[in-house]
Amino acid sequence: NGWLLYRHVRDELDRLMGDRLLAIATTVAGTIGSDRFSELAVFGPDSPEYEQVRAELAGIAASNDLDDITLLDHAGSTVFELSSTSTIGEPNALFALQPELQTALISGLPQASPLVRVTARGEPQYLKSGYAPIEDQRGSVVGAVVVQGGSAFFSVLPQLRTRATTSALVGLLVVLVLGVLFFRVLRSLVRLEDSLRSTAALAAIGQIAAVVAHEIKNPLAIIRSRAERVRSKIESGKDRDEILSWFETIPSEVDRLNEIVTSYLSLARPELSGDGRCEVRAVIEEIATLLRPDLERQSVELALELGPGSLEASIGARSLKQVLLNLVLNATQALDDEQPIRRVSIGADSHDAQVRIWVKDTGRGMTEEEIRRTLEPFYSTKPTGSGLGLTLVRSLVRGSGGDVRMKSRPGEGTQVSIHLPA
Repeated sequence: NGWLLYRHVRDELDRLMGDRLLAIATTVAGTIGSDRFSELAVFGPDSPEYEQVRAELAGIAASNDLDDITLLDHAGSTVFELSSTSTIGEPNALFALQPELQTALISGLPQASPLVRVTARGEPQYLKSGYAPIEDQRGSVVGAVVVQGGSAFFSVLPQLRTRATTSALVGLLVVLVLGVLFFRVLRSLVRLEDSLRSTAALAAIGQIAAVVAHEIKNPLAIIRSRAERVRSKIESGKDRDEILSWFETIPSEVDRLNEIVTSYLSLARPELSGDGRCEVRAVIEEIATLLRPDLERQSVELALELGPGSLEASIGARSLKQVLLNLVLNATQALDDEQPIRRVSIGADSHDAQVRIWVKDTGRGMTEEEIRRTLEPFYSTKPTGSGLGLTLVRSLVRGSGGDVRMKSRPGEGTQVSIHLPA
């Protein structure tokens, strides 16, 4: 019935938001680092890093619809708060009210708070927080990150609750359609988060989940609008054919949602970074075979530049595939339709106990400022880009003991190189 649907959707949203907040909190903890955190803890607002940290965290909060981001020391006192509602250096109220936060500080494990329903200005709202420890180089917990999820993520719940108790049979059927749609999408995203929890790319994939959640808003809004219009037409006594015509858009929007989710599920196959080795040449040739037909349809030439001899590297084959897929996708998107030469090259060679793998394009290139910022989470030179592809690449490569380097000039294309132990 409608009430069970509401509870199931609420529970699924609770689980998804919890995983998303954990991933964002983990990302913020890595972004801040123990050195910057210690400087903030000692100098507070007088720290040279204070305004830079505020700008970075404000960008993350805006991109993820967060209500607040707070940094606490190991004793639960406020070191930094984006909303500035707490006093710096004083015990934070969350430390006493949320046992999950205490657990994160003691155990060093990320935690999420329960979903809380409150009433603000006469309207019900749902709130949730995620906590992640900040560790020093020895692995000791020196503080914690608190990210508070925005109530907008759960805005559908009060409406579902009202409909569950007031709507007639037709309204109930419409809610059921929306519920099934939610289940399909959200269960896939939850499986994606769960399968990636043990990988080095957890933070980046958590952000991808946030991007997917953002991308599904438009088709869900269309379905919801159609459902409400159908109910209105039934209540006003419109004829059957006119009512059925309003259902025609829903299947195409469901297909669109499936495409969004499916495009990210390939990232859900776990492999531990740093625990594998692979033959680089074989992986590159496999990726080329996979991508060449699609690139040819886009009039893009794919070239291979492979050095002689064995090219074994200390990275798992699946991790290297993820890295190459992201780099080739970025390179393809950098090509303009008007360019006479549209080429993406994948190459590899070895030197001094290192394997170098590169992907380069003949695109528009980048300025020094764009190169400097391109590995920042959420930064993208493309209007529709999520800014997460290179973040994931860096996470996987660093997890295998390597590093990422970039070379580009405006009008001369871009080359991204990864250097791995042989």
